[in-house]
Amino acid sequence: MASHGRHGSSILIVLSSGGQISKIHDYAVIGDCRAAALVSRYGSIDWLCWPRFDSPSIFAAILDREKGGYWSISPVGPREFQRAYIRDSNVLETHFVCAGGRATLTDLMPVASEEFKRRNMLPDHELIRRIVCTEGELEIQVDFRPRAEYGLTAVRIRDLGAGGLRMDVGRGAYWLRSSVPLEIRGDGTAAQVKLSLKYGDALQFSLSYSEESPSVLPALGETARATIDRSVQWWQQWAAKSTYRGPYRDAVTRSALVLKLLTYAPSGAIVAAATTSLPERIGGSLNWDYRYCWLRDASLTIRALLGLGYVEEAESFLTWLLH
Repeated sequence: MASHGRHGSSILIVLSSGGQISKIHDYAVIGDCRAAALVSRYGSIDWLCWPRFDSPSIFAAILDREKGGYWSISPVGPREFQRAYIRDSNVLETHFVCAGGRATLTDLMPVASEEFKRRNMLPDHELIRRIVCTEGELEIQVDFRPRAEYGLTAVRIRDLGAGGLRMDVGRGAYWLRSSVPLEIRGDGTAAQVKLSLKYGDALQFSLSYSEESPSVLPALGETARATIDRSVQWWQQWAAKSTYRGPYRDAVTRSALVLKLLTYAPSGAIVAAATTSLPERIGGSLNWDYRYCWLRDASLTIRALLGLGYVEEAESFLTWLLH
């Protein structure tokens, strides 16, 4: 189902309240040119590795729904949804339609210009989620279940009051802050909340990670909204640099945005994919990790970006390669 104006192409799907098992093609990707997360059609983040593409996961439900860990924000009960990236960006919007109302979930990893980052203190790594009731009333459930090392280790969650929820994993610290308190459940390895949203109500969440520097915890509210707008603008400005004017330009731009997202900004290298544990054939012994720069794949990516006029990305990759 095509849409125009603010959004790119989108799809409308009817969901039941049954099991939420997703296939790989049910996911959208968000990222900040350092890491990437996969968001399922159900509003669940089922893959996230921090601080880099190739780091161990904190959410890995794509590998094991029960043990891998995930972070779900979704209406309770049957719903339809329409999802799309905000036009010419890697900021994802999922529109839920329920019997009693509608809501929009926005997911992104913030990005900003180098000038802005020099003038402002920002988290080293952050993921922002915001859900807004746009019509009627509906019940929302948030389920946060982090698991370290590809699901091998449960993560203990500590409630620090105004500081949010803190999780210490290895040398790093994760912080989850939200506009509503989450209740730590069971053995302290999950946090949940279920509440009703009426028209105009909004929930905001910020998950951040720090390992080699002090944690920066920016405010929610207007600060988070400004971060979303700034990220959309950053991606749109990058997309506007394309020199391509041929057929299917929207599709070409969308593909280019994905390739840019898979670029590791500190070096210029480009990973082959955001995921790991992909067997060459079902039941076979060869199992590949595509979160690295495979030179053949990356050279084809650079050829595509260079053909669209992205010289800076090509120069960065070649500089990394030569060194």
